[in-house]
Amino acid sequence: MGRTCLVTGKSTELLVEVARRTTARERRTLIARSGALEVAGVGDEATVVPWNRRSALSARSVVLHAHNLYGRLDEAVIVFSPVRESVPFHESSIVSIENRTDAEVKGYLFMIREILALFQKQRSGTLVLAVLEQESELQSPLEAISYGGFVSGAEAMQRYYANEALEVRLCSTRSTDTAGYAEHIVDVLDAPASRRPRLEWQRYQARSRIFSRAR
Repeated sequence: MGRTCLVTGKSTELLVEVARRTTARERRTLIARSGALEVAGVGDEATVVPWNRRSALSARSVVLHAHNLYGRLDEAVIVFSPVRESVPFHESSIVSIENRTDAEVKGYLFMIREILALFQKQRSGTLVLAVLEQESELQSPLEAISYGGFVSGAEAMQRYYANEALEVRLCSTRSTDTAGYAEHIVDVLDAPASRRPRLEWQRYQARSRIFSRAR
């Protein structure tokens, strides 16, 4: 029986590319999408469910569905990329700030919490947190808070669970090579624990399929 994997995050082509590769490598894959997403070419081993990023109950439902569907969850990949802000911060509405905080900060924390809770209960599991970095050095405050919060939170989780039975692995890139980055993410997921560098980001660079330290 192949491994089971949850793939989720922002509904982008990167998420679909990751799912295509997890199924190609004979994983039974549950795709939790947070919005409209055309999922094609992922094979018969994939199941798609909705995920409301603003709901803690929705995150729990997704993870429970994965456990009930497969009997256990071996791996999870969460893809993060903040939405670019088109409105000047001083013109942002209170509602838009609340919505963004709910979706891009609290939403991911809800999902990660549920995944790690299941992995702790199983005494096994691998979580990959994959970030698509911002190319522009000028970020709006809302972008910076969501992006910086995810990155610092991911680093903290890797340190916090470094001595536990579960594993947290980190990926990042600024490349626009979506297919190549997706392949890299699944390579990191496949890397044996004995060869896995701890407490660092595995950075993808286009036309280079090697692991390199981000910091």
